[in-house]
Amino acid sequence: LVDALIATEDSRFFQHNGLDIARFIKASFGQLLGQNAGGASTITMQLVKKTYTNSESSGIRGIIRKFTDIYMAIFKIENCYTKEEILEFYSNSLWYASSSDINTSGIYGIEQASQHFFGKSVRDLNLAEATLIVGMYQNPRLYNPFRNPVGCRNRQKIVLQLMVNHGYISEEEKDSVLKI
Repeated sequence: LVDALIATEDSRFFQHNGLDIARFIKASFGQLLGQNAGGASTITMQLVKKTYTNSESSGIRGIIRKFTDIYMAIFKIENCYTKEEILEFYSNSLWYASSSDINTSGIYGIEQASQHFFGKSVRDLNLAEATLIVGMYQNPRLYNPFRNPVGCRNRQKIVLQLMVNHGYISEEEKDSVLKI
């Protein structure tokens, strides 16, 4: 699960201090040129946005929010917590689904998601299940396997390919998951 998360969300997570400057510059230039150059937010910046700031993305407020995310990621989160703690916070900050089975506002974090979607603890997930859950990070409503199994499967393929691209799994391992 951790390898899938890193490969999909922030492939240089363990090499930067909360800001992936190369990715930030590429995304900034892409936006200036009107192209989709991908996101510039690191896992730490995404954690800050989910927990402390907001999702404002346009105009001066969007610029201020982005630089607030950068500041907090570098000087507050990365200085106070280990990379492993940041991953734990991040992976448990995501809302996955609504559920009438529990008396809360829904299913949050990978343990609850694992129990909800697979009926087992996150520590018992196999590669296929872990990549499905990580695939949901981008949009839990859209990639919900109960509501959109085809979209969920397509997103899982992307996660698996990113894992291959970044050397976490082989093509054979990816193919074996896709046979399931």
